[in-house]
Amino acid sequence: MKTYQAGKWIAVVCSTVVALALSPVPGSPLTRSALAGTSEGSGRCSVAGLRGIYVASVNGFTTNQQPPQFTLSAFAPVMELGTFTFDGAGGVSRSVTVNVAGQPFAIADTGTYVANSDCSGSIAFPTHSDTFNFNIVDSDSIAIVATTPGESGAGTLTKQEIEDCSAGSFHGIYIFNQNGLGTFQSAPQLIDGFFPVSVVGTWTFDGKGGVARSLSLVFAGFPSPYSDVGSYQVNSDCTVSAYFSSDDEPFKLMAVDARRLIEGVVAVGRMGAGTLVRQRL
Repeated sequence: MKTYQAGKWIAVVCSTVVALALSPVPGSPLTRSALAGTSEGSGRCSVAGLRGIYVASVNGFTTNQQPPQFTLSAFAPVMELGTFTFDGAGGVSRSVTVNVAGQPFAIADTGTYVANSDCSGSIAFPTHSDTFNFNIVDSDSIAIVATTPGESGAGTLTKQEIEDCSAGSFHGIYIFNQNGLGTFQSAPQLIDGFFPVSVVGTWTFDGKGGVARSLSLVFAGFPSPYSDVGSYQVNSDCTVSAYFSSDDEPFKLMAVDARRLIEGVVAVGRMGAGTLVRQRL
């Protein structure tokens, strides 16, 4: 395959599709009732209605060849996980871990956004020439698509509702669900160098830094049970690092609240984003 320059990969990863979730701001015209009215043409969306920290997660694809490309083999997989912070005045910053073609790295930059009265809008990050169009669904979610040539994908960004986190914030059984990709070849690799991985099961947090997982794993089309134990660490910004030494597998998790975490595997040659939701039964 071609040798890909790091700068090119950073540019294309920042164009990956990200879906945004929206929450009301006190005194703002953007509320649940306003958004419900918007679907009937009331036009109540605005820049001021988008404010705060949002957890972003996406799986997508990118190509460094001239679009349009009509074969999947021209693309490389992309995963992005982190936060977007909107200031309610047209400014947005992002701090994300991305994995392009099997190589994870961090990106932090700033940009601008516009929200129109019909609840459509756009985002631009000029550092990497990234542009997006979006449509607000309701106060909890926005559908968004990358408009930078060579990008494909869609996802969700959810308002972060938790502020004070510790190991004890996460305790009990969480249902784990993820689709991803893996490769045994040296990264970076185009999509033809990867095989699919899917998993569902449980992570059990002990509230003290220990975690056990019991999974139904489908690895390259081969289904099998999988169980092991690991550790987790909670940071002051409510990011969580988890590590399972038996599989040399690190994860980054972003807490939406004590019940919901958005996760991504951040190992070289492995990629995928999914969810952990606390079991209520």
